[in-house]
Amino acid sequence: MPFVPRRKPNGMGYELISLTPERTPPLASAEVTAAWMNQIIEQCILMAPEQYMWLHRRFKTRPEGVPPRY
Repeated sequence: MPFVPRRKPNGMGYELISLTPERTPPLASAEVTAAWMNQIIEQCILMAPEQYMWLHRRFKTRPEGVPPRY
């Protein structure tokens, strides 16, 4: 069962929001599957956008000669 944790106000713990499980992800191509996954992630973020890791620097390392993203 997929779920999303959401922080309660004033540091009073978390609540778990259960999501409707998909029976089978679309596997027509890697792009279709990735788009499906991204749509689910977007729905989770929109439940509490203030709690998403907007400042997380995911791509810290870069290939040699490529300028940094941040």
